[in-house]
Amino acid sequence: MDADSRSPHSGSDSPAPGSGGGGPALSRRGALRLGVGAAAVLGSGGGVSARADPGMWAELRDRVRGRVLVPGDGEYATAARLFDPRFDGRVPAGVVAAVDADDVRAAVGFAAERGLAVAARAGGHSYVGASATTDAVVVDVRRLDRVVVAGDTVTVGAGVTLFPLLRELARFGRALPVGTCPTVGLTGLTLGGGLGVDSRAYGLTCDRLVAVDLVLPNGEARTVSDSRFPDLFWALRGAGGTVGVVTSLTLRTHAATAKDVVRLTFPRDATVRALLGWARWMPTAERSVWAGLTVSVEAGDAVCRALLVCPAGLGDAATAEFAAAVGVSPSAKESYTLDHLDAVRTLAGGTTDTPRSTKAAGSDVVTDLTAAAEHIVAHVFAGSRSRAPGYALIDPLDGAVRDTDPRASAFPWRRHAATVQWLVDSPADPAAADRWVTEAHTALGTATAGAYVNYPEPDTPAARYFGDNIGRLRTIRRLVDPDRRLRTGAGV
Repeated sequence: MDADSRSPHSGSDSPAPGSGGGGPALSRRGALRLGVGAAAVLGSGGGVSARADPGMWAELRDRVRGRVLVPGDGEYATAARLFDPRFDGRVPAGVVAAVDADDVRAAVGFAAERGLAVAARAGGHSYVGASATTDAVVVDVRRLDRVVVAGDTVTVGAGVTLFPLLRELARFGRALPVGTCPTVGLTGLTLGGGLGVDSRAYGLTCDRLVAVDLVLPNGEARTVSDSRFPDLFWALRGAGGTVGVVTSLTLRTHAATAKDVVRLTFPRDATVRALLGWARWMPTAERSVWAGLTVSVEAGDAVCRALLVCPAGLGDAATAEFAAAVGVSPSAKESYTLDHLDAVRTLAGGTTDTPRSTKAAGSDVVTDLTAAAEHIVAHVFAGSRSRAPGYALIDPLDGAVRDTDPRASAFPWRRHAATVQWLVDSPADPAAADRWVTEAHTALGTATAGAYVNYPEPDTPAARYFGDNIGRLRTIRRLVDPDRRLRTGAGV
């Protein structure tokens, strides 16, 4: 799931035109579906300048209410800092701490006039540090954090992070299908898809989108939905921030319910059997039941742990079904029945905050976990004997995720079995850890179909994230951002 904290080392298991990737290119008439004017379609022709003239910043400060910080300012380093310390050396041209949507429009418009690159920053959890691109204008939307609940919908500012949002929704008995890391930004999670423990029941986070307010790379503001600028809306559901800087999101919520949270450990000689049993059982389980796996190495042996989350009262039955599919009883079990918000805290590792840390990370999407199971275990085991002792997190892509056609949104992996996230926590040798992650894709061979854009890796072709949807997405991107000024880490 997105920004999962199920580290095995923590002691718990605790982002018409275009009918598909091969469809016809959008014309200028098609640009109307995007809300893009002719000037944007033609582009400035000037590309992106490497650095901003220092004399420009006084003009920008006059346009915005929030602070504008540039290298040399006392608080610049703090403003540019992301979740992962490995990106602390990056030097954005400037950071605009926006206080409202007008500030975002002004900052993006300023960058467009000056030919500067733009990077949006909310949660700051990108594995490739996309929110702190050197020489870009970083538009920091963290202060856009208002949450307004109205019936079964919620409208949130682009800077909202998960725990404050879920806490406010819980006051109204509502929830959203999101990830478990409390400090991850909702916007980045949603734009890339959004996997979590409620995905089988309610779909991806992006499937709950009703409308999005955003600023296009040319500085123009748009409100988009399925009926207004539908090509933009298509791209905003799974392609990350590739078409603009979001200022607010409106989503459909679902009822918040009490949950059973069950943690299982399988015998060390049954790790591959546990993966195969999960692959057989998960697609047949009730949609309200979710289970994810962690494969790690402890004391020289590969170990599989499972995290099951389901409505209160169903935990024992779900555990029995899973164990029967594996053919081996778990060697250890912990089970809790929790109200919704306590479950949120528990799944976050018992905290509502997350300290800064470095991770090497990447992912694969597999069509059939049965073909991948032995390769996953072997690669984790190989890493344990190197300077990159990593682990794998496996999450399902079935249930309600499959209710949407793979070409109905930019998220392409709706007919696949699972995501496999490869992680090395606080690596002693970052280069070795990065190699281990990269080599995982080769280790899976033909079992891998691509990767999940919310787990980005450096120098990864965009087609690996977007599969058959890449053609339509590239056409939209060319019309919306012809000079490629938006920096997202998605490589489109």
